[in-house]
Amino acid sequence: MEAGALLHKAQAAGFVVAGEPLAVDLADTLITTRDPAVDLLPDEKTSRLWWRLQQDRLPGGPPPPLEPTVELRRAIRHILDARLAGVMPHEAAIGHVNDVAASAPSTRSLVQTPAGWAAISTRHAPTDRPYQLSLAAAAESLIDVLTGPAQDRLRRCQNPSCSMLFVASDARRKFCTQNICANRTRVARHYQRHRPD
Repeated sequence: MEAGALLHKAQAAGFVVAGEPLAVDLADTLITTRDPAVDLLPDEKTSRLWWRLQQDRLPGGPPPPLEPTVELRRAIRHILDARLAGVMPHEAAIGHVNDVAASAPSTRSLVQTPAGWAAISTRHAPTDRPYQLSLAAAAESLIDVLTGPAQDRLRRCQNPSCSMLFVASDARRKFCTQNICANRTRVARHYQRHRPD
């Protein structure tokens, strides 16, 4: 599913951001600028809905249950927030992400194609937890964000009332979404410039 279509479907379902790397989208299911934080995955049904929205980016298998989803989100969010703050994350969070990534090991196979030789990686989930494929994909997404070419493009939305994270596609991007945060900020600036004294 195209990123714009995913964003539209996600927003219709009550999620603010979608179409970022999978780990960032998972982290963005928690709004941290409010006290208490607003959990956009409050129950099993909503968690399954979020995973179904992501299905085009997942290796298959059933959606993970709520508890392991929230545990992984907590670790991912902590690591991303630490990255943006320039501090070291807790070892427990790193360990959790690594454990989840390792929970669905992969094997590489050599195959001959019309274009030549190719390697295909196949992930293997534990038979009692087939949902580990999706959790491992989210954990690997975090690893890719922090070690790949996008590592210096991780940003927090510049709308002061927003806590969403995103990976900037260009240096000018400042907001998680154009249709929500960028528009709200423009409207607020316009009001400040034109309000009666």
